Amino acid sequence: MNRKNKILISGFFFILTILSITTYWIKSKENSFADEIITNASDSFTIGLDDLLSSVKITSDKLTNNIKQSDKKVLENVDLNSFFSTMIKSNKYLKGAALSNNDFSYIIYREKSSWVSTYDIDLSDSVSNWIRMNNKLEIVSEWTDISRGFPNDENFDEINQELHSNKFTWKSSINQIPELRDFLTVLFKAYNTNGDSTIAGLIYSANDLSRNFASVLKFERPLVSVFTTSKNIITPILTSDSGSIYTYQELGGNIANQINKWKETKDRTPHSYSFEKFDHIYWTRISNVEPKVGIAGFAVTISASDLAKTEQKQEIRYLYISIVFALLTIIFLILVFKRNSKVIPVDVEPLTKEQALSLINAGETEFVEFKSSLRWDYREEKVNKVLEVVILKSIAAFANAKGGTLFIGVTDDMEIIGLENDFNTLKKKDVDYFELHLRKLINNQYGIAFSNESVNVKFLTFGEKTVCVIQTHASSNPVFLKTKNKQGAEIEKFYVRSGNASQEIASLTEINSYVNVRFKK
Repeated sequence: MNRKNKILISGFFFILTILSITTYWIKSKENSFADEIITNASDSFTIGLDDLLSSVKITSDKLTNNIKQSDKKVLENVDLNSFFSTMIKSNKYLKGAALSNNDFSYIIYREKSSWVSTYDIDLSDSVSNWIRMNNKLEIVSEWTDISRGFPNDENFDEINQELHSNKFTWKSSINQIPELRDFLTVLFKAYNTNGDSTIAGLIYSANDLSRNFASVLKFERPLVSVFTTSKNIITPILTSDSGSIYTYQELGGNIANQINKWKETKDRTPHSYSFEKFDHIYWTRISNVEPKVGIAGFAVTISASDLAKTEQKQEIRYLYISIVFALLTIIFLILVFKRNSKVIPVDVEPLTKEQALSLINAGETEFVEFKSSLRWDYREEKVNKVLEVVILKSIAAFANAKGGTLFIGVTDDMEIIGLENDFNTLKKKDVDYFELHLRKLINNQYGIAFSNESVNVKFLTFGEKTVCVIQTHASSNPVFLKTKNKQGAEIEKFYVRSGNASQEIASLTEINSYVNVRFKK
């Protein structure tokens, strides 16, 4: 990641920090009242409940139509498993299904990555035979439970009677399937082509439903009661704590009284009530919904202390978020100003004569290179401008690596021969004009900014021999050498220092890989 992106990201997190702190400050100054908080929670819950009931309506219609197309009173177990597993997997709410009439009883329920099912034809027996299946509906285990499936013989007639006057009836059940609890089941009648009736049930898990009602379950011990068009009250529909069921049952009478009182009002608009129980004040918000699949409305009940505590937690959350954003801002600012640990820059201070001589005597290394001249070709005994490109190549290689020192006027054999022949090729035969010419080459190739920031030029005299010392610092950006190919077209080459030589990286893939590792930190 380059420096510019780090600055932008740190600025983004800084803005988020300010916004979070401002939100926390505003929230902490607001006066929140219990009736206001529970009203907001209830309004939000209405949206989630409407979505659930719409899903129930679609699923029940689909199941009714499928049963209507059958002429069998007793449906095949294999067909049921395949049909219902597909239906359940395609529905975000549905957890199971049940079918029952005077001739058979069937239940299927999804439990994590497996399926639990029972299918009984002998309804006179008091036990149920259960199987567990994998995702491919292959049986992996079997067992027998002494309790009947749901609906069982004891309540079948009762449910049948309820469905004579109501199209849907809702039941809250606990432990109807082994090792599982907190079910909410909606029951309705479906008829086949022969007019035979079957009670069908769609099973929902309260714990699973809770994930879709976060606005209510952000509280510690919320209680949601649903009342049906048949005047039944189903509770609890949601709970994140099974240990709260006893408390909920004790509160049930008070909630029922509040609901009945609310039903006596003329307009039956949403209304809040408060009452005392267990030395606590409880708030109940009762709301009606458009009647759908047998549901007429609901009541949300939360203690006053829970309302206050949760509201405070919501405020503190913004403070915690602001702290996180502040830390991220600091981290990215540190990265902005942190040097790349893989880059070892050359000394900022120019070399002394003794230091330069020590480096020359040590020979060429990863950080030291010798060149006999800037432009005088000792073999051809004439000016060769190609040698100037070689000098520029060495500067780029040092800049793209860890930095280094280039000596002009020193042979590969560490012999100091000086710059006399180079001086003689210039208009003015002195050090000043030599440096002016050298700087012009560097400026034209890499720009004045690079020349001023990354290149330090000094001249040292050893006896009567003058040597040019070029110290190149590790660059913060890739440096490319502009040159021409054999056809005369301008191209760019990428060099790095490797060992005691300047190596070209020709492959674009390798260049990108090197740049990502060396520069994007």
